[in-house]
Amino acid sequence: MMNRFSRRYGLKLGAMLGAMAAAGNLVSVQYVAAEPIGETDPEATPQVGGELIVGAVELGDTLDPHKTGSAQVSTILRYVGDSLIAKDYDGNYVPSVAESWEISEDGLVYTFKIREGITFHDGTPLTAEEVKFSFDRVMNPETAAVTAGGLIGPMTETAVIDPMTFQFNLSEPFAPIMQFLTASNLSILSPTAVESMGEEFGRKPILTGQYMVDEWREGDRIILKRNPNYAWAPPHLHQDPPAAFIETITFQSIVEDAARVAAFEAGEIHQSTLPAIDIPRFQDNPDFWLHNYQRQGIVTLAFNVTRTPFDNVDVRKALMSAVNKQDVVDAAVEGFGGEAFGFLSPAQPGYWEGMADYAPKFDPEAARAALEAAGWTDSDGDGVLDKDGQKFEFTALNLPNDSYGRAAQVVQAQFADIGVTMNIQQLEFATVLEDVKASKHDAVFMGYTYSDPDVAFLLFDSTQAGAGINLNQIKDPVLDDFIARGRAATDIEARWAIYADLQKYINDQGLFVPLWYDDYYVAFAKSLQGLNWHSDNFAIYYDAWFS
Repeated sequence: MMNRFSRRYGLKLGAMLGAMAAAGNLVSVQYVAAEPIGETDPEATPQVGGELIVGAVELGDTLDPHKTGSAQVSTILRYVGDSLIAKDYDGNYVPSVAESWEISEDGLVYTFKIREGITFHDGTPLTAEEVKFSFDRVMNPETAAVTAGGLIGPMTETAVIDPMTFQFNLSEPFAPIMQFLTASNLSILSPTAVESMGEEFGRKPILTGQYMVDEWREGDRIILKRNPNYAWAPPHLHQDPPAAFIETITFQSIVEDAARVAAFEAGEIHQSTLPAIDIPRFQDNPDFWLHNYQRQGIVTLAFNVTRTPFDNVDVRKALMSAVNKQDVVDAAVEGFGGEAFGFLSPAQPGYWEGMADYAPKFDPEAARAALEAAGWTDSDGDGVLDKDGQKFEFTALNLPNDSYGRAAQVVQAQFADIGVTMNIQQLEFATVLEDVKASKHDAVFMGYTYSDPDVAFLLFDSTQAGAGINLNQIKDPVLDDFIARGRAATDIEARWAIYADLQKYINDQGLFVPLWYDDYYVAFAKSLQGLNWHSDNFAIYYDAWFS
């Protein structure tokens, strides 16, 4: 049985943040009802026990919620930590660490009543002080928060009103703040553990979630153990009995696609994202549950604009015309995805429908002509363009992912057809991030997943150059202004209009070659019961058990 998830996300166009009051009526800009994975026997009784083994490619950089830049880690932290609020299956913001909240009429002051009885994995209680510590840590430049820093937006100060009441102020309205407060990167941390564990905290963080980190075997697996004391699940999850049913969740790194699928079919793992080549034979296979959804994000080849020749916008735009994206989609994901035309995918709110027509078309002759106009010619007839004695040759960093590898080879061949040499250097994810931060790269293949177009802040804002995931290392006041206006716009139509213009502007700057977005297919063992899929694209294990 396959549960399809291909429709675009709906929008609830009620009053936005500044006009919203307390808990019950706050709704996300995205919503999707609960998506059951497979069929659950209505007569079955949930039982505690078992080990769920999830196949993963890489395990990420660090389990410190505030310091990670890894989508895989952010998913793992969904089960290890708790954020201030949660989002249910219908897109409503619901209690988590906070049991209720109020927002000032101007949308600048947020006050949260913290739930009594929550404890960290080490048994220490959670109060407003720990919440304040966590948000102050994200704001502290010394933390070098990667994703988390972008999630708090224009937060200026925090305060403990009383032992169980926390408050923060914004310098201006921040449209996606409620969505971002549900993110695992803003999990509440134990100050005692942070201060006593040092770097070890990133290997075994002490949070408040459904599961506790038991062990991280480098390059092999991360093992989570059930938190038997967890009795504060959000209301859309089961309340009685408390705590999760599955005893252990193991995220096992299997880098090669074929090996991961073989392990799944052999019953050695219970969940695996399928490589495109294997999707057709799983689609009608009754032996597994299959779920599919569209990526909220894209894969791209981004140019470092501080490096020659990518400091020339005409050169960058020429390379955009040199790539036949359909060939890339076919090679990377066997057609289970689509061509990307801007920095957003069709599954993301704010995507501008006109982007496909606005973006440059595949035209290698036009690319050659543009490069010649910029001074790049094949003066010695060796098939490689040169200028002022320098060959047009650069190195693109890439990740150890089969689909990325196939895509890079296609792009490499297409660039070679117009006289440009692209070398490919494959590195681990954490190393790629470090090289990008240090601006050591010429270009980089990178994908992202993000639930809001404010990902533009992380990707393009000047403050993220040399610090975050500003892949281009660009510092552009026009870009910064677009991003700031998009963050502050609480009128939904006005906000989407800003992001439409931003998509066009980024295209005009030739910052990257948008390549593809994925249609992900995830296979699950049929022994799993009670699984649901959340609209933010992760599996809910809390209500699941093994039959």
